[in-house]
Amino acid sequence: MSEHQFADSRALSAPFVQQLSMQPPDGALAWLTCVLATQAPALRSSNAILLAYTGNPAAIDWIDANIGSPVAGAWGVAAALLGTPWPHIVGWLQRGGPHRLMALDTLRAYRKPAVNMSPLEQIAAPVLPQAPTKTELEQALAACLAASATPRIQAAVNAIAEHADEILRGGPRGVAVADLPRLYLDPEPFKDAPAILAQHETVVGGMRENLLKGIW
Repeated sequence: MSEHQFADSRALSAPFVQQLSMQPPDGALAWLTCVLATQAPALRSSNAILLAYTGNPAAIDWIDANIGSPVAGAWGVAAALLGTPWPHIVGWLQRGGPHRLMALDTLRAYRKPAVNMSPLEQIAAPVLPQAPTKTELEQALAACLAASATPRIQAAVNAIAEHADEILRGGPRGVAVADLPRLYLDPEPFKDAPAILAQHETVVGGMRENLLKGIW
């Protein structure tokens, strides 16, 4: 039994910081995925956000292979922070099930930073790689609804449509994927970080749980 089997993101913070400080991205990802593999699905879904802060694009493959119910929004946020490109997201939409839900959450997480996002998400400000045209996005969402129009999917599609221009905005992201570990360890030096952190009235030391969560 893993010593972190029942640990939430607050309890994992200190050992994760140690891994990020001492290990290369592959080592930090290997440690974290070993921990997540021992956890119950609901806890794993909640902790999935930490995958992004390994700064390792290989985490996308682990997410792809391990996504499952319940599909918390953390999976999609992690996928966006890791820079999952549009063709990969389309594959998830077409695959259905948990992958479809995660794909929709990923698209939502690519919108322009907003106050209901966590401070670290706002600072990272991910931008959708290989973004489609607005028409292509609308067609993909229509196909998604035609395949399954559950209330969860309908709400996600509506949110994506509402923020489509932001999701497709292009331009540079706030923090490069490779720099996400540094963002997790110390967000203060990054562009716009002081204002965002002050807005959330978050004391950085010892309160990473709040840094990972939006106000919702």
